[in-house]
Amino acid sequence: MIGIYVISGLMVVSAFITAAFYVNEHRVVATIAKTVSSLGFMLIAFIALSKNFDNVTNLKYGMVMLTGLMLCFVGDVFLMMKELFTERTANLYLLLGVGAFSLAQIMFAIRFVMYADRFIFWLLPIVLIAPAILLVSHKLNIIRLEKTAVGLIVYSVIIGLAMVCALNFLIVNPSRRSVAIFVALLTFMISDTALCYTYYGRSVTLRRILNYVVMLFYYAATILLAYSILL
Repeated sequence: MIGIYVISGLMVVSAFITAAFYVNEHRVVATIAKTVSSLGFMLIAFIALSKNFDNVTNLKYGMVMLTGLMLCFVGDVFLMMKELFTERTANLYLLLGVGAFSLAQIMFAIRFVMYADRFIFWLLPIVLIAPAILLVSHKLNIIRLEKTAVGLIVYSVIIGLAMVCALNFLIVNPSRRSVAIFVALLTFMISDTALCYTYYGRSVTLRRILNYVVMLFYYAATILLAYSILL
């Protein structure tokens, strides 16, 4: 447990450093720092999984979380590559990264529904909150959505669905694990919504501030998902 706390602390520091270097256009150093952070949540997941080999139910849950987090890591790799290439190539890596994260969120959504005893369908409209915020921001000229933003809008619906499935799991089957899962998916949604503003926001100051929100909330989410294996 102490090792997990230490890794988590180092990830938070590394996430802050990553955001600081992205803000100051030091992309190579930022990529290195982000790689360290992303390897951190994978290490936490492996440690947590290793402590659950004697419990079949927890082991199955841990394997699902580990697979989803591996997809997140792949998504991170693509997004890091995006920062190192020209705009045309960068857009391809952006879509590949969003695709990997989408697969992870779809996996999470399916599993959270399977873990819950029932599904509360009136929660579904919550799915539209994140895309609605982005579209309203576009109309208000706060952000400028481009063609590649369509993929991000679709992704915002997918992560909203995963968050709703996590909320349903919390309401129907309240436990420490379901609390951790819901908080993780909520912070995930906040991070990825903020990410759209860092890519397409018109205010340079807003983009710089939101870099820190993106990194800190994203790694908080992945740490919680990895840690939930132990709960």
